[in-house]
Amino acid sequence: MSRNDGTYTLRAEMPGMDPEKDIEITVDGDMLTVSAEHTESTEDKDHSEFRYGSFRRSVRLPGQIPSEGVEAAYEDGILTVRIPMEPEPPAGRRSVPITRSRGTETGEPA
Repeated sequence: MSRNDGTYTLRAEMPGMDPEKDIEITVDGDMLTVSAEHTESTEDKDHSEFRYGSFRRSVRLPGQIPSEGVEAAYEDGILTVRIPMEPEPPAGRRSVPITRSRGTETGEPA
């Protein structure tokens, strides 16, 4: 996972996967989950061979993941997920302005 210019990028090696059938990407609040499951079998007259693989990775990000703008691409066995994130608020002490309600002048009961 890397971060650059307000975008988090997750890359995962997933060779031999069919992104439309084998890979699922979900977002829930501040959690991004990538799951994959692949089954392959070869059979001929004298023997059979089965291969199975599964993968699941969840990553918690610092803040809510936006409902739009998350992109995923699969190329040459590598899954790349890009998540745009809002800028983090400045850390440290801040002043909070107080607004005065109508009719609550100094000295008057509220």
